[in-house]
Amino acid sequence: MNILLAIGFLLIIGYASGWLLERWGLPKIIGYMATGIIFSPHTINFLDPEITSTSQPILKVCLSFIAFEVGGALKWEKVQKHEKEIISITLLASVFPYFLIAGCISGISLLFPGFIPYSPINILCLSLILGALASPTDPTATFAVMHQFRARGKVSDTIVGVAALDDALGILIFSFTLGLISIFIGPDNASWDSPLIFSLYQIGAGILLGIVLGYGFQLISRFFKSTSEGQWVVIVLSLLIFCAGLAQYLKVDEVLASMSMGIFVVNKCNQQKLIFKILERYTEEIIFLFFFLLSGLYLNIATIPKAFFFILLFIILRTLGKYLGSHTGARFAKAAPVIQKNTAGGLIPQGGIVIGLVLSVYQDPLYKEISDILLTTIMGTSIINELIGPVAAKYSLKKSGELRKTK
Repeated sequence: MNILLAIGFLLIIGYASGWLLERWGLPKIIGYMATGIIFSPHTINFLDPEITSTSQPILKVCLSFIAFEVGGALKWEKVQKHEKEIISITLLASVFPYFLIAGCISGISLLFPGFIPYSPINILCLSLILGALASPTDPTATFAVMHQFRARGKVSDTIVGVAALDDALGILIFSFTLGLISIFIGPDNASWDSPLIFSLYQIGAGILLGIVLGYGFQLISRFFKSTSEGQWVVIVLSLLIFCAGLAQYLKVDEVLASMSMGIFVVNKCNQQKLIFKILERYTEEIIFLFFFLLSGLYLNIATIPKAFFFILLFIILRTLGKYLGSHTGARFAKAAPVIQKNTAGGLIPQGGIVIGLVLSVYQDPLYKEISDILLTTIMGTSIINELIGPVAAKYSLKKSGELRKTK
């Protein structure tokens, strides 16, 4: 089956699945993701295995678009109202899962020697890396649910702010962890802080790239006084594709670059209301359909039984850590009770960036002893978290009374 026929087929089935779930009151992105998983080359021998690599540029563009919209939700006037809550929740909701998972796996290996079939140093590496991989959240799933049900309010604003920031913090925690591990198992000439320095470059240069392109966007909107909706769609998509390509060329974080551009545009561009309204009206639906459908193609459901114990432990402890961290962070910031109780539900989805992080470890020969179990665990948890995450997000937003559309 050629690539156009395959993608066209998947779009039809995926959209129909999403439509059915929406009729039942469920987030339609679950239907998109489930369609991708069912027709994945890892699940059934129906599509050419090369579809994942062939469709990768489309996936990157979609991710850049969604990151741009996430950034566009961070208007300073709204963020300023919940600044303390967002910072406090981001810090604790990232750190709590890290220590829960790393501590629990290390504790089990001490209490039950031989239960985890690795050497002590590899168990330590496994526990620390899995803990670090628990920090990032996938903001795209929660963001899609918010738009489907038109969620607005203080909980929605807080969730968007936290989800936008904890990816950057998650990359830092992961890189710092690899730097720490390299002290014990790295080669003699390894520089322990090189992963941290590289992550700082990825984050800092990614943010700077987004700001520079956002400024270019501002100049275009100032001197190009166009009211044509079609022209603005072309301009935004062109800049986002250019941003993603340039970020990839410079080896900086593509998500942060696109998100930073969105933040700059929504706060500085004089036509920002028109721009984001046009994008929401004309392009958002097809972008979400493409992104979650193609993401599902990467997930191998057959990997779940191989690491059932670690998958179960990771999901339980990460969820517990996110709830405890977000609740404690909100209490420290003296946030409203509705924020304390309902923010964590929007922080459950995980995919995208965490899959990229674990693949970078998988390809490193330094971790060859534990690379298979790491990849299997994260791929398995990503499947489950991406499916239950949107339901948790909808439930939290419904409890907070911020859903405007319930059917």
